[in-house]
Amino acid sequence: MPIAVDVDLVRFEKNLLQIGFFGANDARDKHKTSRRVEQIVFRNGHKVKVAAEFRGSEQLGLPSTTDRDKFIALLKIVREESARTGQIQNPIRFSGYRMIQELGLSRNGEIYEEIVRWGKRMTDTTITSEQVVYFAAKKVYSDEVLHVFRTFRRTGSSNLTGGEKQEHYEVVLEDWLIENLNQRYVIPEDFNAYKQLTRPTAKGIFGYLHMWFHASQGRAVEKDYAELCNLLNVQAYPHLSKIKSTMGLALNELVNIKYIAKWDIQPMSTKTGYKIVLTPGQELLDLLASTRSDTRQDRRELSAAVAIEAKETPLALDRQEAVDALLRLGVLPARASQLAAAHDAGQILDTIEYLESQMTGATRNRVDNPAGLAIYSIENGLPIPADFVTSRRRRELADKATRGRAQREELVNAESVYEEWAERQRQAAVDGRYPGAKLAAKLDEIVATRGRTDEAFRRVPAKQRRAVAMQIVSKEIRAELTLPSFEEWLVTNTQMGLF
Repeated sequence: MPIAVDVDLVRFEKNLLQIGFFGANDARDKHKTSRRVEQIVFRNGHKVKVAAEFRGSEQLGLPSTTDRDKFIALLKIVREESARTGQIQNPIRFSGYRMIQELGLSRNGEIYEEIVRWGKRMTDTTITSEQVVYFAAKKVYSDEVLHVFRTFRRTGSSNLTGGEKQEHYEVVLEDWLIENLNQRYVIPEDFNAYKQLTRPTAKGIFGYLHMWFHASQGRAVEKDYAELCNLLNVQAYPHLSKIKSTMGLALNELVNIKYIAKWDIQPMSTKTGYKIVLTPGQELLDLLASTRSDTRQDRRELSAAVAIEAKETPLALDRQEAVDALLRLGVLPARASQLAAAHDAGQILDTIEYLESQMTGATRNRVDNPAGLAIYSIENGLPIPADFVTSRRRRELADKATRGRAQREELVNAESVYEEWAERQRQAAVDGRYPGAKLAAKLDEIVATRGRTDEAFRRVPAKQRRAVAMQIVSKEIRAELTLPSFEEWLVTNTQMGLF
């Protein structure tokens, strides 16, 4: 699928995004000269604690969103140079005027000094990697002290000042960064979309959206609010109203550029605090679809799976099927149409198929008020048990298995193995968080709390409430896990990118 003319694609090095190198703080705040970001990830089936520590000088401070702006502009210049030579090579030379053009800024004397301070800050900042920075060529994680720029210098300046001033610069990138860029260990980003953002937090979240929705295959994602603030290097607030008046404004900017369709802030059931729930927007989905290495059919499936309000959508037939299924359970026509328009048709069909399976068989207890239970499950995005294979999933596997070549069949089998592995990790996380009787106590707590505060939950029949509570626990713990994507798992920590 060709990329639209108005997309200005740059490829952002993945490590610098994942470790939170560019904070969303104000670059003028130099009081904090060090910060540490710790994460829990799964590698080779094991939970591993990794960390990155950043240290800068009192004079220059740590990299921030304004530094990220200039770094993206540099990456665009680098990409154009590499298109002529075949690969990225040191040194990288550019004019100040060229960078100003890329950033869309007004030309004045101060901007040239800002470029110099940016280059010095990028060179000065050290990264202490504790098994977190990935070397794509060597296929290993580093445990050492690193830099991004090896050197930065101003190579020439005119005698003119103000708007007519001309300056030239030279950057030497560190070897690990050159290798990763040439190995395409990168995230594609649309520079034009990025430049529409004004809030530092919105710019900070922008890059992560590409990773999150690529990994979720276009499904909604949930992120721990406090952990996200730590990654962005912004203050976390305990009150919902303050969260909405700070991060909420940044999320609204992302809605405006159609990178997210909607967002919500909800309390977490498994621990104290809030989570951010994000639904992808069509502009981001189109970008992801155009940069995937999968077949065109897979791209259409990804885009169609989350298209919500398009006038001509491939989901029209699926939505009608979802409406019919809801009506079959006793949902009123108007409510059924509303649910089908607001939620993924596949999710609705899978949920209803699971609920209907609970209403059949001589040994099964009949589900009371199936319409109410279906509405609650769909609106809250409750996952169905992993051991329940829906007919839609069976059809997908069958279609993929017959699509053609042996390589594709092997990939389908690998996807099934990956899903089984991922489910074991999720179940292990649940067991680790709530061992023994703690799980039962937590379920009782959720049932009691939701019974008091959640009107929709109170409509769930009493004998089904513990099962719904278990789905709530599973959903929140899954959202906290940082599991490798299928591509990363498939090659055992070998990067397979978005290309």
